[in-house]
Amino acid sequence: MRLSLLLICLLLFISISHSQDLPVVPVTSKPFSAALIERRLTANAQVVAKNNSQISAEISAVVNEIYVDAGDTVAAGEMLISFDATDIDLQLQQAQANSQAAQARLSQAELRLKRAQEMKTFISADDLLARTTDVAVLKADLMRLKVAEQTAQRQINKTQIRAPFDGVVTVRQAQLGQLLAVGSAVLSLVQITDTEIQAKIPSHLADSIITADRLEFVDQKHSYTVELLQLSPVVDQQAAVQTARFKATDIPPSIGQTGQLVWYLKDQLLSADLLVRRGGKLGVFVVNNSSSGPVAEFIELPAAQEGRPMPIDGAPDWQLIIGGRERLQHGQSISIK
Repeated sequence: MRLSLLLICLLLFISISHSQDLPVVPVTSKPFSAALIERRLTANAQVVAKNNSQISAEISAVVNEIYVDAGDTVAAGEMLISFDATDIDLQLQQAQANSQAAQARLSQAELRLKRAQEMKTFISADDLLARTTDVAVLKADLMRLKVAEQTAQRQINKTQIRAPFDGVVTVRQAQLGQLLAVGSAVLSLVQITDTEIQAKIPSHLADSIITADRLEFVDQKHSYTVELLQLSPVVDQQAAVQTARFKATDIPPSIGQTGQLVWYLKDQLLSADLLVRRGGKLGVFVVNNSSSGPVAEFIELPAAQEGRPMPIDGAPDWQLIIGGRERLQHGQSISIK
């Protein structure tokens, strides 16, 4: 036991003496935090409209007026196209007339019923029941005609097509004077508000999107900060990806623009080039400002792997030696350039 202690002390003395005999090495250094690189992942992404609608005719009629064309910007509620409403207007007038006639018959029947109730001692029970039934039947008939009137009014409303949202007309199919059938496309409208960015995220990286430190959409010219709206829990079995939707927090990019979704993880990476091997162990050299002057201190990083960047969770307060580290030994005197 005593021999072992003597041997250890001897080796330590030799090591210290050897480090003191080594020449002073000029080195360059930087804070450890400044040497770390951000850990980021990327995926292809595209800016899409929240709504890209093909507006169709809800009635069969002739196109009367076209107020917009391809490329025009429209506001929600703005008139787009109107149809000839002559025939439908006549149907509405007829429905209104039928309702008025039914109302008159009902008023007469109610008056007769009221008189019968006042004179019920002079009228038979069957006659009173018949008048009560007449009133009920006429009320039902009036209700039916009122529904027909509302239906005609609804058809009148369909002769005017208005923008359902703020958008841009991309295609106009309707032509002035054209007779359109129900369901015929009249124009295509793309919403320009509430744009979204969609990306296909590999399923094995999906969790990292949720815990990402920062999210960006990058195109050829700009970088936009985005926030996650929704990550689909459904995995595409063929491509093994999940669809993620994002929203730009500042000025949104143009619809249809393609680029890269970039997300930065909270932990950072130490480049594999900065790792050195001493005594069969991987680590880094840092500056140790001892009382006799600065010396190089080798710090082992047990989790480091040869040739691979090392994830670092939190940056230690070290001054990392960059230049000249290849020929350093632990405890060797250095001069910082």
